Amino acid sequence: MPETTGISDQTKKVLIGVAAAATVAGVGYMAYKSFSGSDLDKDLEEIKSLGNLKFKEKQYAAAIQEFTRGIEKAGVNPKNKNIVAMLYQNRAACREKVGDSSFDVLNDCLAALKVDKKYAKAYLRAAKALHDIGKKQDALAYLLAAFTLDSNLNKANFDFFGKLLTVEPLSDCFIGKPSKIEEVKPSPVALFRIQQWCDTWDVLDLFKTDLTNFEPDVLSEDQKQYQLALDMFKKGKYEKILDLLTEENEYAPAMILRGKMLSYGINPNEATKYVDKYGAKIDMLIREEENEERKKLMRDSFDVLKIELMYTMGDVDKFLQALPQDDKDRLFKLNSFAAIFVFNGCVLDTATTSHEEQMMADTNNSNRLLEEAVKHGTLTPHLKMIASFLKLCTCEDYGDVHRRIREMEELTEQRSTHFNLVLMAKVYMMTNNTESSEKLLNEAAKIKTRYLVPSRYLQTADLHVHKPEAERLRLTTASADAAISVDPYNFSAHVLHLLGTNGPEPMIKKENYEKAMESIRKAALFAPPRELLMLKRMIPLMNAKKRAAEMLDMY
Repeated sequence: MPETTGISDQTKKVLIGVAAAATVAGVGYMAYKSFSGSDLDKDLEEIKSLGNLKFKEKQYAAAIQEFTRGIEKAGVNPKNKNIVAMLYQNRAACREKVGDSSFDVLNDCLAALKVDKKYAKAYLRAAKALHDIGKKQDALAYLLAAFTLDSNLNKANFDFFGKLLTVEPLSDCFIGKPSKIEEVKPSPVALFRIQQWCDTWDVLDLFKTDLTNFEPDVLSEDQKQYQLALDMFKKGKYEKILDLLTEENEYAPAMILRGKMLSYGINPNEATKYVDKYGAKIDMLIREEENEERKKLMRDSFDVLKIELMYTMGDVDKFLQALPQDDKDRLFKLNSFAAIFVFNGCVLDTATTSHEEQMMADTNNSNRLLEEAVKHGTLTPHLKMIASFLKLCTCEDYGDVHRRIREMEELTEQRSTHFNLVLMAKVYMMTNNTESSEKLLNEAAKIKTRYLVPSRYLQTADLHVHKPEAERLRLTTASADAAISVDPYNFSAHVLHLLGTNGPEPMIKKENYEKAMESIRKAALFAPPRELLMLKRMIPLMNAKKRAAEMLDMY
């Protein structure tokens, strides 16, 4: 609908969502003042009114003629810029109706913005025209400029905004690594991967056994390295383990642990190269182990490492299907670990095309793997907790929801581990039970194991979701900072920090832009593949926010 002259003093905030976990919003203004007193102004008003009337009567060609007449009458340097901007924008609306090209629509919008660079509806129509001609990154910037100027445009264009976030092929969106990361010593490791292996997957394995008791009668030099590495692990000094386990070490458990820690590092491809180079040696050493129970533990641990190096769901399925089908214990352990691995977003289902589809695929694939594990053994407490949570996430019947929550409460009461407490706290927040959630998180805070602490801090951020915006952003940032103090490259913490410090505006100022980009790079360093999909969407978003600010002279 063509715009009529009037006064609007809209200045509001609005939030807009980006997938599982990112949000932006707009604070804007649009003020057009009616000018009168000159004959030209009066003529232009009359022409615009006549054009609007023709538009309402669906006489679009006649409306174009009137708006064109007004534009020509105003001349090249019009004094009443807002009326002329409306004439251009209204003519663009007519061009859409008569089927003129998107280039013609865009040219009129750009002409309107040349006259008045703070004309929200011209930015919005330009965004749609740019999208139609394949300029999605430009369209996103123009749309965010429109949101900045008039927050009321946000709700009606929410779906359009989401469509523009797929602005580039995800494989072509390069994030890069944090600045000076190669200079950080000792080199950082992904604590969430350690938690996934050590805590979430609550199955007794080789390393959990050795962490409890590793005292051979005679220690070789290679075994001494391994023993020191275990001591570093107990102390939470995970970053120092690779300095102790040299590439020359030929003790099989040490070799497997070295491979794991490489896979948790900043260059996980080094783990793949290491296993490719020494995998046959490790297999030989496992076969030569005389202690049958220890041989079995080593084999399972090496299999888990192989899964940890996989990148697609297809690779995981192929590996599991190739296992001996008569070894029920092995099938149970590896299907259950694979379920955890998928649950945490560590592999991609190549049939998906978005972060949202990937999350649903992860839920379905984790369920499938746990169902397979149950055929070969009894789920551990944490696996039962995850199975109930996955079913809860797909419940449609209220009675089923209540039943699943009660199942999880009983599991948490039976075994109040950090994992159970935090996951149950998450479920309580999903049902707006803040009091119960906070109580469980306070209980979890008594457990000080380093790799567990960040997840509790991050879950604490959810306690503030219903608080006033300024307070919520402050407390969310504080939760993120607390997690980062323990785990400097925690991907979830840096995403929360980004949302908390960047604020809700759909544009970004210069002093915040580089900080935001560095937060994205830090988040991406150890982000699992699923979350990388979301982070890659944030790169064009941040660039569009920057450009929106530049266009509006707000950068």
